[in-house]
Amino acid sequence: MTVSTNVKVINDKFWDSRIAVTRTATLPAIFKQTKETGRWDSILLKWKHGDTNEPHIFWDSDIAKLIESVVFALNYTAHDDPQRELFLSWINEAIRRIGLAQHDDGYINIYYSVVKPGKQWTDLAHNHELYCAGHLLEAAVAHYQVTGSTVFLDIITHYVDHIARTFGPHDNQKKGYPGHQEIELALLKLYAVKPEKKYLDLAQFFIEQRGFNHGEYYDQEAIAQGIDPLKYVPGNGHPSWPEPPSYWYMQADDQIRNLEKIKGHSVRALYYLTAVQGLANITNDQTLHDAVHRLWTNMVDTKLYVHGGIGAIKDWEGFGDDYYLPLKCYSETCASIAILFLGKQILEHGLDGSVAAVMERALYNNVLGGISLDGTAFYYDQPLIGTGLKRSTWFECSCCPPNVTRLFNNLEEYVFTEAEDFLAVNLWIGASYVKKDFTVHVATEYPHEGQIKVDLSSETPVGFAIRAPDVEYEISIKSGSSIKNGYIYFEPRKWKDTLIISFDLKPKIIKPHKLVEATKGKLAIERGPFVYAVEQTSSAVPVGEVTITQETEFEQKQVEIEGVHVTALSTTVNGKPVEFLPYFVIGNRNPGEDFAVWIDEVNQ
Repeated sequence: MTVSTNVKVINDKFWDSRIAVTRTATLPAIFKQTKETGRWDSILLKWKHGDTNEPHIFWDSDIAKLIESVVFALNYTAHDDPQRELFLSWINEAIRRIGLAQHDDGYINIYYSVVKPGKQWTDLAHNHELYCAGHLLEAAVAHYQVTGSTVFLDIITHYVDHIARTFGPHDNQKKGYPGHQEIELALLKLYAVKPEKKYLDLAQFFIEQRGFNHGEYYDQEAIAQGIDPLKYVPGNGHPSWPEPPSYWYMQADDQIRNLEKIKGHSVRALYYLTAVQGLANITNDQTLHDAVHRLWTNMVDTKLYVHGGIGAIKDWEGFGDDYYLPLKCYSETCASIAILFLGKQILEHGLDGSVAAVMERALYNNVLGGISLDGTAFYYDQPLIGTGLKRSTWFECSCCPPNVTRLFNNLEEYVFTEAEDFLAVNLWIGASYVKKDFTVHVATEYPHEGQIKVDLSSETPVGFAIRAPDVEYEISIKSGSSIKNGYIYFEPRKWKDTLIISFDLKPKIIKPHKLVEATKGKLAIERGPFVYAVEQTSSAVPVGEVTITQETEFEQKQVEIEGVHVTALSTTVNGKPVEFLPYFVIGNRNPGEDFAVWIDEVNQ
């Protein structure tokens, strides 16, 4: 195994502070919550029946995502920073405890070790064992990549080897697959650093087996537990699906190549497609590429909210019918994070500016909005209209907070797409990339202003591409360039150049799709990557009475919201001042106040 010598790091006027707050405030807040809620100590496996605070089926994943986040944060923490020692102490203690919790055969799971011992692998559909295993694996791979140590990876690889013996196509193996996808994409990350065929085979088995005979395995699993699969609906009073057996909820109603529309739980669906696209990139399976393209297109064309959110239905935390996009949507933060996971894999197959633009829309709106500006409170779901909606310091199902921190502290991986003799910039974020004799430094005024400066240097010919703006722009180097799929391509050359791209960022009125009932007669506003909203603090008119036209003009000005500088858009409604702000800062000054993204249209 080898650790990549490529160096990628964020250095950006806007993002530096957003990422830094996760290290100074968010990660300590999450660690405190994991301690106070019992998660951190649950890995000691001291809980016994009759005790309070029974471990949950996904506590392993909460610990794993916290540790993965802290591992990535080491890349941005100086060696003489006292916080680095604190982070290392959390990491090392977690690894020690996970190692002690491991069974002799490699198995690791808090819930099944103390709450249901001996019942391992009996309820894959609902109880998250493989999901938790996937997050442990992702954390272990990240630890190896950042530190070069194999201690954590060896522990979790022993677990993965157990899983590989348990599941597969042979007669003595289980034919099941996870109810909540995650381990599939994690196995591909393991294969990238430890390219043993058994790990690729296991990922492929879980992907290919999913939906076999329309979820037959889950029927058999339910029957083995004395449950009638034609009557059972999970959810304890809050059903996860409308009628049994509804295996479309976990994308198990059919196999991947047969799925025509994206359905069910949003996070599960996109984690699944991330793995499918990753597998296709390795195996060059065009049928898998086609399946991902078909489902991505269905999502973007018919099920994507203007702020980059996905998931219209709260009951199953997921997709509704085509063009069903109610304003009081679910739009879970984790689901928009998964858009970046999937988009990154699609771009690895082939650059597409429209894909990168969707990633950007999700990142700057639904993902950024998922965390308070001070880094200590979070949204789980993010509707486009709100009354009384407040960010929370924690959730019983607390997947979103550490998902944000691990993304932000690893954001450089989404800025660049790299190949052996080629590099592309997908997101206009200040960052540096160094690989052997090729160096790229991106500096930008984006998202406040439309200017991107790229310094390139190489001793050997290297190709370069950067996502093109979707508005008129000026570019300082034109020779040897071409436009393809929304990217500006430059032929391989020896570089010692500075490339500058300039364009205007102007407020833009967004018209609703004619097939979306909820937004008929309404308009939205965006500037650059930001979708705007009005909240009551900034409006002399009640939010529900704010109106605009397709010709409304706005005054642009820089304002400071809780220490963060943003561009506000001001206008008047019936002679009274109204100020629109980027969606991600809404709800920080006066949590719970009324806000709206889609605004009633009036004719002039």
